[in-house]
Amino acid sequence: MRKTTFPKIKNITLLALMLVFSIAFSQNSNDIKFQGETYEMPENIATFQWNQMPESAKLNNGYVGWIQFYETPSQQVQDLFKRNNLQLLEYIPNKTYLFNFPTTTSISLLKSNGVRTIVPVDGNAKLSADLKRGNYDYWAKDGDNILVTLQYYKNVSNNYAVNQLAQHQISVKQNYSEQNTIDLSIPNNCLETLSNLSFVKWVDLVVAPSIKDDTRGRSLHRANSLDTQTGAGRNYTGAGIGVMVRDDGRVGPHIDFQGRLTNLTNISNQSHGDGVAGIMAGAGNLIPSNRGMAAGSDVYVVNYASTFLDPQTVNLINDGSVQITNSSYSNGCNGGYTSITQTVDQQTLDTPSLLHVFSAGNSNNQDCGYGAGNQWGNITGGHKQGKNVIATANVDYRGELRNSSSRGPAHDGRIKPDITANGHNQISTNENNTYQTFSGTSGAAPGIAGISAQLYQAYGNLNGGDFPPSALIKATLLNTANEAGNIGPDYKFGWGIVNALQAVKLIEENHYLSDEVSQGTTKNHTINVPAGTTQVRFMVYWSDAAATPGASPALVNDLDMVVTDPSSNVLEPWILDPTPNPITLDNPATNGPDHLNNVEQVLINDPAAGNYVIDISGFNVPMGPQEYYVVYELISDHVTMTFPNGGEHFAPNYVEALHWDETNTTEDFVLEYSTDNGSTWNNIATVANDTQYYNWNVPNEVGANTLVRVTSGTFQDVSDAVFNIAKTVANVNVIKVCPDTASFEWNVVDDAESYDFYLLGEKFMEVVGTSNTNSITIPITDPADEMWFAVRAKNATEGWESERTNAKRYGGGILDCTVGISENTFDNSLLLFPNPAKNEVNISLLDKTYGSFNITVANSLGQILDRKMNINNTSKGTINVSNYSSGIYFVTIKAGENVSTKKLVVQ
Repeated sequence: MRKTTFPKIKNITLLALMLVFSIAFSQNSNDIKFQGETYEMPENIATFQWNQMPESAKLNNGYVGWIQFYETPSQQVQDLFKRNNLQLLEYIPNKTYLFNFPTTTSISLLKSNGVRTIVPVDGNAKLSADLKRGNYDYWAKDGDNILVTLQYYKNVSNNYAVNQLAQHQISVKQNYSEQNTIDLSIPNNCLETLSNLSFVKWVDLVVAPSIKDDTRGRSLHRANSLDTQTGAGRNYTGAGIGVMVRDDGRVGPHIDFQGRLTNLTNISNQSHGDGVAGIMAGAGNLIPSNRGMAAGSDVYVVNYASTFLDPQTVNLINDGSVQITNSSYSNGCNGGYTSITQTVDQQTLDTPSLLHVFSAGNSNNQDCGYGAGNQWGNITGGHKQGKNVIATANVDYRGELRNSSSRGPAHDGRIKPDITANGHNQISTNENNTYQTFSGTSGAAPGIAGISAQLYQAYGNLNGGDFPPSALIKATLLNTANEAGNIGPDYKFGWGIVNALQAVKLIEENHYLSDEVSQGTTKNHTINVPAGTTQVRFMVYWSDAAATPGASPALVNDLDMVVTDPSSNVLEPWILDPTPNPITLDNPATNGPDHLNNVEQVLINDPAAGNYVIDISGFNVPMGPQEYYVVYELISDHVTMTFPNGGEHFAPNYVEALHWDETNTTEDFVLEYSTDNGSTWNNIATVANDTQYYNWNVPNEVGANTLVRVTSGTFQDVSDAVFNIAKTVANVNVIKVCPDTASFEWNVVDDAESYDFYLLGEKFMEVVGTSNTNSITIPITDPADEMWFAVRAKNATEGWESERTNAKRYGGGILDCTVGISENTFDNSLLLFPNPAKNEVNISLLDKTYGSFNITVANSLGQILDRKMNINNTSKGTINVSNYSSGIYFVTIKAGENVSTKKLVVQ
């Protein structure tokens, strides 16, 4: 490690920004450590004069540089500086700030308020380690030039910055004028000149190329309990919340986003964004079991831009359209605290209701330079290293971590990933009303984003429609996550696997508070823990000030939490040892003061009843005051059945994954079911105590009074309400479409007394009629309109109902309807032969007044199989059906404004 001493001469020329990977300085050291170099800070305040500052430190009738205090300044001193327009722009660890002061600043004022050192910024300190290494990858090259991102000071106009660059023959590639950032193409020998310009704050290589993070989750996430789709349960669909898909292009068309989708990109024929959107916000209109998390949220789709400064993203955040974003992309690996990390952290501070959710990456087994081999420190992309964002790890539906899921720590030892969700083998939406199997942390992140939208709605319902601070939602998610991996947080699962049910209970029960703390002060909060509590979790979380790019550690405001129990025992939070050693990194968490993370938790098993005092102190708050949230979870049950939990629709002989939560149990779990509302019980299985799921082959017993029970020793829980077992309706078809009505039929379901008939409405499948037979005729307004339809069987006497069938599409047009001669002229002029067919079908029009016609062939699911456009009416159209499976198909012919659909039987 190189050590640099600042010379005590009039023209001081060097200093650097921040800390390398070091957990703390020695107590008496005034050094600044940054990117492998150590810089000594001379104690020069006694002799300092402003005329010692070089030309490169002069900016806008003032000076920029670094200022170090003897001690972190109190809030009174910080406020005094603000009143005197003495800007402490960014905090550099070890009591040092980047400053911008007017030329008239009184040195005696600085001296009397604890200032120790004032030095200019050397250009070398403004360059990232990647730039100084000089080994540029292909994506950072532009011919013989290199591509860099430049940040300039906020009080510098964009025009001034661009003009200064033009005078030095530096080419602007991309100008983010409202974000004080410019992408440049520069010669390699231009770096020194560029970095020594006074308005330049930081220079780094442009971000690495974007890579998609792709390689069933509602019940594992417990999100089913937030969106029960029943009158009695919770119905948090994310309605009124804007979610953003930042991905590879347009989403859809797909009826699972009916009435809720805004595409702001013209890129098509890509499927990654479709998969993300379906997990986050699909409504399950087409197939009910494929419903996503926030099925009522408003979905905005933009292209992924690695800077997070693209106009679509910025505008939708700033105008309040979007509260939650999802980006399932990587840009490099273990990138450290970059200018993009700073951007996403600052966006959260500027818009407190904004929550950025990211995939952690699929780069495990890759050594990304943390120093502990290829199983650690491989979180991808600088944006994921943010303190105020969420990075998500990936498990399967059983809660088992996928080997590819990237692992922490963050570059400076902070806990990453933050949380874990199911991203493996998720069934999600694809283009043209189809579905795809989706895997990787790309699928895990939108699960968290969707659940967050549900929590936003829950908070709004309790708070007059207001959006919650994202800090509260993130704290709630982390504090209520199910334990996974090692006890306490770890570098594989973060704080655990998301538990949406426990999270929403925390919001509903108002188990949170907020306050603020300043340098050297302490706030006390008393929380009563009732008798019978199995476990209590206290967590403090704060959205931290954005750090300077390159910072390590990146924590700016350092708060400490301790909990004092009713017996006056003092309890400290979990901490992990980030030493770059594979054994150390895999060790369970211990307890002690945490000076790396902006989240701390104290967990107590079998707590004594009484008052617990939560002390939050400002250990080091250089950019205060700091707002924080304390959230607490009181768990009274040792076991909790979470799926099925009431109102579900199961089909006989199908496999369903049962899920339950456990706290402090030791004995195996005994699973049973009842079909008579708990009067009698039947054995399902006994599973090991370290398992919280079971694949149940649903019995062939139709009824509405079904429950599942889980037992561990003396602890037991039952589904909150009964659920259904019933056969699903089969073979739903349209049989006739006339100008004013449409008729449908389906197979009879044994013991069904009635059937609900659904059509696709403004956003969801809606009941438009009920029939006591296996057919129905409904009124329609335009026979040319497409229809998506489905059916549910019911027995009111016994109280059961089946799952709704998958939606089927009819493309529109008169079908097998005898109408008046004038109305039926076009239909009668159509010839479709042979029908039934085996190899080919011919279509022609007898009415030659039409110059041409179009043909579309669809299967019974509404999927388009063939199209022929602009067929000359002097000839016939021919469709090859030799590869079609036997069954019923629909042939739609359109000529001019006339449309008709015919049934086609393929043998």
